[in-house]
Amino acid sequence: MHSSILEERLKALGWQQTAQQLDELVESASANTLSYFDFLDTLVKQEWEHRESEALAKRIRKAKFPYTKTIHEFDFSFQPSISEQRVKETCTCRFIANGENRIILGPPGVGKTHLAIGFGLEALAKGYNVLFITANELGEQCQKASQKGTLSYLMKRLCKPDLIILDEVGYFDFDEVTANLFFRF
Repeated sequence: MHSSILEERLKALGWQQTAQQLDELVESASANTLSYFDFLDTLVKQEWEHRESEALAKRIRKAKFPYTKTIHEFDFSFQPSISEQRVKETCTCRFIANGENRIILGPPGVGKTHLAIGFGLEALAKGYNVLFITANELGEQCQKASQKGTLSYLMKRLCKPDLIILDEVGYFDFDEVTANLFFRF
């Protein structure tokens, strides 16, 4: 069988990553005298890792973060009042599985958004779906949905993610419609 036919079949099966690197993988297997099992394991593992990476990238885009900053980039020496142990516990994401909330309070400029995004990235890496939204954006979406008569659709959309990060709550006065929807979800 010609490699081009095999590549086409791999692509038809959705194995684009393997199809693109087929020659390289076969050469490596030959040079390292891999067993058939190890060769197959390498192919499947590489395709699996590629798909997982693509799925994570897609979940990150859907989360709508304003920027990406990990917990590992957070400077605890700049903010010594924040418990590193508490942050590490939150990064386990057990609070999501337990249906609990996390509230990060503090004055402007202390890193609340950074921490929230970092927690969101940890949740995404663990397979959860996340949505980042500011209180102002929530208010605007509620007003638009209220005018269009689509509040129930908005409510359903907001209830889909496993974790919702609502940022800048203290900077926005909730109107009645937004407050009602916020407390319902």
